[in-house]
Amino acid sequence: MHRGLISTGSKEATQAASDILKLGGNAFDAAICAVMTSMTSEVNLTSMAGGGAMMAYKNGEKPILFDFFVDAPNLKNKSSFEFYKTNIDFGDTIQSFHIGKGSVAIPGNVKGLLHIHKRLGKIPFKVISEPAIEIAKKGVKLSKSQAYITFLLKNILETSEASKELFFKNDNLISEGDLFKNEDLAEFIEWISEEGDRPFYEGEIGQKMIEYLGDDGLISHEDLSDYKVVEREPLHQVINNRILYTNPSPSVGGTLIIFLLRMLNNISNTYSFNDELLIHLMGATAKARFKYFKDPNDEHQLNQILTEEVINKYSNAVNENILNGIQDFNNNRFGSTTHVSILDKDGNAASVTTTNGESCGHVLPGTGVILNNMLGEEDLNPLGFHNWRNSKRLPTLISPSLILNKNGSINLVLGSAGSNRIRSAMIQVILNYLIKDMTLEESVYHPRIHLEKNELHIEPGINLKKEIIENKNIKINSFSELNLFFGGVNSVSDREAVSDPRRGGYGIIC
Repeated sequence: MHRGLISTGSKEATQAASDILKLGGNAFDAAICAVMTSMTSEVNLTSMAGGGAMMAYKNGEKPILFDFFVDAPNLKNKSSFEFYKTNIDFGDTIQSFHIGKGSVAIPGNVKGLLHIHKRLGKIPFKVISEPAIEIAKKGVKLSKSQAYITFLLKNILETSEASKELFFKNDNLISEGDLFKNEDLAEFIEWISEEGDRPFYEGEIGQKMIEYLGDDGLISHEDLSDYKVVEREPLHQVINNRILYTNPSPSVGGTLIIFLLRMLNNISNTYSFNDELLIHLMGATAKARFKYFKDPNDEHQLNQILTEEVINKYSNAVNENILNGIQDFNNNRFGSTTHVSILDKDGNAASVTTTNGESCGHVLPGTGVILNNMLGEEDLNPLGFHNWRNSKRLPTLISPSLILNKNGSINLVLGSAGSNRIRSAMIQVILNYLIKDMTLEESVYHPRIHLEKNELHIEPGINLKKEIIENKNIKINSFSELNLFFGGVNSVSDREAVSDPRRGGYGIIC
């Protein structure tokens, strides 16, 4: 390894991160650069108005989870705002999404990226932002995967004139090979590179956003000025002399990953498993989540499932009957997130996942900043929309993670896109790599399964036993090829950099 290993959701983001390492930046500088670059190269997945989280490991120190996910604003008894359904046609199914100005949550990406740089960055932010500014100005040709995502979101992207200016050319939606550029975003990044997060949370840009949303939106000056990045102690789990660190509550994704792994450890202290056992564990996890996630005002309620009593209860119930009557929350079939994993030559590691939802259909005028629709995401509001009392962090499924060897060196850095499939995708990659001794590429490329309510989704190459195939409690949905539905795990080890082929990512050793 010369400078590091990088895996992101696009070739442009990976190359930008590599350039930063070449200039003497560390893993955190490179990750911040990759995220900002992906706001053009993966425009429909992340934005300056989105939110995210980074698992950061400075070699020899304890990992830190930087939580800069979006907040729900204080509703202040407001009941009238712009909020409505729109449909996305996936071919085999149609799913409804909620958009409009009343779906915009308090953004975290701007403050989060600047906060992390101040804490852990090595080279000036102006240098880190240069690749993102350049690509936003000059543009990038839409890749096959990004063109497909753009096509899926057509109904949302044509909502406002500012959005149509970005995504339509001669009244036609841009497609594979077309140039997408966002010159206003380049100026916005230059602005925050000069002045930090003040203009967005306390100044001119924040004022512009509040005025643009108006009575149709929910965010106030107070909401913006009160927003905080939170440094959290990660959840962790020992897996055969290695330690997995992941996103703690209010995130539900990391909590559910740890819950499933602890059940598996109860059943097999070596973590040995097969697909049938994994399906039963997925069923138990869904039931536990549904039972213990009841209060929209309690950010940390899901911690209950990590008690020894609850883990024992559900691991003892992992049998055929656990697949009977699975109740779970509705989830986003699309999973509009993107992930960056980086390990540098000094052993520092950054695992960062960001998202903008599908966007609310609006672009903040003059900034190129595409506004999120997080308050309209069922994943983040499983108990219903706009039903909280006070401002709170929304409960995300994103789970940036890393695994350390017993000597403290990095074993694996990983995370995924894919909504509810984030946890199933990551668990399978982790177990393939650590327990089945696959290479990282084999672990990521290996076909996956995912249980959602009573439907078992299967990629080609999975051969299940008769007991599952003939189980009347579940319906089997077989895919003909690897599919973006099953997540997008971008990961690096100390010798491999692998991006998920399901979402067109790009990994390099540089």
